[in-house]
Amino acid sequence: MDYNKAFKIYTDASFDDKTKIGTYAIVITQENKIIKAFGKKCKIKLENSTECEIFAIFQVLNLINSNLIKSNIAQKFYIRTDCNVAIPIFKKNNNTKLFNNNIKLLSDIKKSYHKVKTKLNKENSHFELQWISRKSNKTAHKYSYNAFKKIKMKENENNISLSEIKKFLNLLQSNKANQYKIIAYLLQISNEEKFILKTQNEIATTLKISIYTVNKAFKEFIKLNVIQKIKNGKYLLLL
Repeated sequence: MDYNKAFKIYTDASFDDKTKIGTYAIVITQENKIIKAFGKKCKIKLENSTECEIFAIFQVLNLINSNLIKSNIAQKFYIRTDCNVAIPIFKKNNNTKLFNNNIKLLSDIKKSYHKVKTKLNKENSHFELQWISRKSNKTAHKYSYNAFKKIKMKENENNISLSEIKKFLNLLQSNKANQYKIIAYLLQISNEEKFILKTQNEIATTLKISIYTVNKAFKEFIKLNVIQKIKNGKYLLLL
């Protein structure tokens, strides 16, 4: 990382209004090359997608303040977001209805912004918060959305109720040997992310049992939240 070169830092966020789960992404570039990129969960409770987008910018401001600013050299930083509603909040006299449930966080965000501006208020240095189109922000969106998908998958894994587990155990303990054979095989072939990438036909052929039996078993497993169908030939194991 060359601290003399201009930093263009892209941010994005993903948010679920129902669960209030949010993720953010930061993509740091210099001369159109990615230096660092990641997506993470927002550990602070937020109320909507705009707050999540602003929180993403806040994380960049903290990163600039703590790691990227060097006092002895002139530097340029451009933070880029595709949320145009987020930018006005950083103006000095802006009154907003955002962060009503967390006034302290809003205060910390504004302090961090003005701290960066003050530090970069020197000769040949520059700091700017810029709006860009969604199309120009694809990389940050990808990191944010991938982090969001992983969290949602973990939530799904934890959502099997005790009654469903008991039903599933009873199913395995019954005389339905084929169901046991099928679930044992699914456990064996699922990948690290717990995806099963085989069609029911392929499973029936491998296990030498009828497609009818496999289809019936899959319907029971889906009903009990043991597996989740993504599409034909792709299932998510929820155990």
